Amino acid sequence: MADSRTKIFLEKRDPWGHGVALWIIAAVALLLPLTIWSLGHIRLHNDVAGWLPKNDPQSRILSWYQRQFPSEDRILVSWDTASLTDPRLQKFAEELAGRTLPSGRTEGGSPLIEDVVLPQDLISRMLDRDVAAETAVRRIEGVLTGLGPLQIRLTDAGRMRGEYMQTEILHLAREEFGLEASFVSRTMPLPSSAGLELEDSKAWKLHDSLTEYVQSQPLHDLQLTWPQIHSQPETLTAFRKALLQLSAPASGTQTSGKTCVEDAFFVSGSMAAVAVVLSESGGADRDAAINAIRSAAVAAGVDDAELHLGGQPVASVALNQAVRRAGWNPAFSIWNVPQRSPMLLSAIVVIVTSFLMLRSVRLAILVQVVALIAVAVSVSLVPLTGGTLNMVLVVMPTLLAVLTTSAAIHLANYWKHSAVADPSRSVFRAAKTAWLPCALASATTAIGLASLLASNLVPVRDFGIYSAAGCVISFLLVLYFLPALMLYWPKAPPPESELRTGHWNILGHWIVRHRHAVAIWCVVSTVACGYGLVHFRTETKVIRYFPTDSRLVQDYAYLEDNLSGVVSIDTIVRFDRQTQDEVSFIERARKVMEIQQDIRQHAEVSGVLSLASFLDLRQPDVENMSALQRMKLNKSQNEMGRRIHERVAAGGAEAEGISSFIAIPREATDLTVPGDHGLNAAGDELWRITAQTAIMSDANYSQLTADMDRIASRHLSLVGSPGTGHVVTGLIPVFLRTQQAVLESLIRSFGMAFVLIAVVMMVVLKSPRAGVVTMLPNLMPVVMVFGLLSWAGLRVDMGTMITASVALGIAVDGTLHLLTWFQELVKRGRSVPDAVAEALENCGPAMWQTSAAIGLGMLTLLGAELLLISRFGWMLAALIFAALAADVIFLPALLAGPLGYIIQKSVTATPEPAEAPAAGNDATLTAEVDDSVEGICISGTQSQRSPRGAGSRPDLRPHLDEISSVRGGRSLDRTATPGIDD
Repeated sequence: MADSRTKIFLEKRDPWGHGVALWIIAAVALLLPLTIWSLGHIRLHNDVAGWLPKNDPQSRILSWYQRQFPSEDRILVSWDTASLTDPRLQKFAEELAGRTLPSGRTEGGSPLIEDVVLPQDLISRMLDRDVAAETAVRRIEGVLTGLGPLQIRLTDAGRMRGEYMQTEILHLAREEFGLEASFVSRTMPLPSSAGLELEDSKAWKLHDSLTEYVQSQPLHDLQLTWPQIHSQPETLTAFRKALLQLSAPASGTQTSGKTCVEDAFFVSGSMAAVAVVLSESGGADRDAAINAIRSAAVAAGVDDAELHLGGQPVASVALNQAVRRAGWNPAFSIWNVPQRSPMLLSAIVVIVTSFLMLRSVRLAILVQVVALIAVAVSVSLVPLTGGTLNMVLVVMPTLLAVLTTSAAIHLANYWKHSAVADPSRSVFRAAKTAWLPCALASATTAIGLASLLASNLVPVRDFGIYSAAGCVISFLLVLYFLPALMLYWPKAPPPESELRTGHWNILGHWIVRHRHAVAIWCVVSTVACGYGLVHFRTETKVIRYFPTDSRLVQDYAYLEDNLSGVVSIDTIVRFDRQTQDEVSFIERARKVMEIQQDIRQHAEVSGVLSLASFLDLRQPDVENMSALQRMKLNKSQNEMGRRIHERVAAGGAEAEGISSFIAIPREATDLTVPGDHGLNAAGDELWRITAQTAIMSDANYSQLTADMDRIASRHLSLVGSPGTGHVVTGLIPVFLRTQQAVLESLIRSFGMAFVLIAVVMMVVLKSPRAGVVTMLPNLMPVVMVFGLLSWAGLRVDMGTMITASVALGIAVDGTLHLLTWFQELVKRGRSVPDAVAEALENCGPAMWQTSAAIGLGMLTLLGAELLLISRFGWMLAALIFAALAADVIFLPALLAGPLGYIIQKSVTATPEPAEAPAAGNDATLTAEVDDSVEGICISGTQSQRSPRGAGSRPDLRPHLDEISSVRGGRSLDRTATPGIDD
């Protein structure tokens, strides 16, 4: 019998008789070497400052700030017993930066390190400008020095009580204040004069000043510390007050009732840190630079366990390492797969799940081969296009693996239900049937992913574009490469009797009977959960992506509690040329110092530094200074200002040492519109005030930035010149802008995905009203999960933010399949209640199978060390399972009501096509004519089936009387049975 059926692409052959499948396999094979080569060039890169696009206002300000004040990669380094006069500080610096010989040549050091800044270096520069040593130490407090432990000086009565006194102090701290306090032994030794040259007057001046400072400090008997000792000022004040009131118990001894504690105080410089500046090569290889720092500390006599490092380079390296450990963590046993490799565990779960769902080793192997290739090809696009992997993009391979597996399971189910004994014909039929529903499902998923391009955040946009491209690649491989493999590893599909199920039909009828209660319950629970969105908060601090017991978090907590805030917020003060002419340099410096001192009083600021910190800003004292002394002071201050201004204006080497704090740009820079000179005009004098603040705190960055702006505005308004101004910038405003961008991105990307997918649903259902109502079950999981997240007080980061649009695209997949079945059933005359139950029976199995594959695969990421990856995994899993519940409960309840009748009306108003659509339900009657056997063999085949799964075989008896008996080459009468396919 002649085959009148149109051949699909896979059935075509080249002039030499080779099938297209062979060429598809060959093309993929030829693509693999390029893919493997590209994967070998993948680089990890995580830069907080680069999250915002270059055209973002805050990004433009930061870029301008970094041009005016060249920023270096700095790392804050300290250890448990480091103090201002710790001799190991100098030895550590020499190990990294080398030692300067009398000839001026540097010996030793690391090429990865540009400079090492000791607290003594800053103090020495201040001493050179006649700043008192005690004032100098105080000015760098909270920058490179800290207060250290609480120094306790006992009275004679307290000393007589011996160890009982220590026990009572610990009891007071624990029982009344809940402090896990402990006594420590820290020293601030006298500076050593070893190695000092006799002619080096500058070094001797520093040595003598520090010696005098150490000797002037009051004596103490005990040193007490506890976690967050300096981070909780109210608790500290109350404890010190209680400590001073501590007296010996009335026991009849000579110390009874006497006060035991004379004083409790802190000594500035009891803790100290070093700022390590990375060179260009060190910035390019931060891992090696940090290893060099650790090695230098050990060589200086510091135990690595006591070493604490902080700063953006450290966080970036830790972030990259955490991303790598998500793929493979050698710190855990090979048998501890959840900790050894969460991503490997995800792959294992997906493989096992696909085997259980498909019940075929052959299909499971083919599905995973396709998934692996889809992931490899998609990820290879990143280095091929010049991109780098970041902490958001790293979850893309796992996501694409589960999406490809899900689509492949759909195709495999089509193949199972093809009911064609011939292995080749069953593959062709499955591919033809699966094309439209899988294309729609992939399109909606790609729309959800591509909507992330609307985000202002670069990592999120990268994730959106690469994942959307990966979704297209996955679709092509599943629809063409997988069938090609199935043709070359053929097997007949299982009999229809093995695929039947009945419990889904029972569930469908139950939902129909209770449709009103089910719909109301779904709406009420969604609204209740959604109300939690009033507490919605975002989080962009990199440190929050690590667990609290990680070394990075512990180091940051130690540094910020004992020494300095790790991140900075900078206030750039501007004086135009007119102001420079009208106000002397020293007066401008004093104005900057006023702003600096006001900023220093802010509760969230640990320390402040500017050029004014290094200058002698004393006002002439009329009462205690003679006219000659006042004249000499004014002259020296004015001469100092003139020299500094000339050095800055000259630039280059002349400005070395002060260019980090003051700049005179030669060109104007606009802020919002061309010509506004909003950032600076040519010749403006820019002063940088850097305030250190804690990244570990829960401070409101918006309020902090507003406070900095208000302080500068108040002081500059007193200058009375319109040429003064200021800009608040640095990492803190970048964090704040990024937090806002996360919220904007979530709303914009999800809104765009929702609208675009709603349009698709309107087209599919041929009804705008039905399309809008059908989106309610797809909105339900996002509102419920994010609402519950907000109720729990958890913040949304970039990893959890992208799950909303991703989950929406995936959730519509199940909605499309259920609606396709429902449409076809009502078209064939089923009542709405029966159509709902039967549609759920047909696609319910595949809906939960694919949801299980995706959800369980993503849930295994829960064990990832990097919380961004972990949250992405469990959030997406929660959204997928919530979407499954919405599709099998809420959507059927809506279809059993007015929505179903709207769809029924739109479907019945459309003339039925001559050939069954791609997702029809009735079995296509296939007449197989066998010349050797009289009669015909009629078989019911479900060739046009939704990818969501199998349905029961419809009753074919009504069609039997419409079929004419044939013998030999006689054909069937197709007019009575338009669904027949040869």
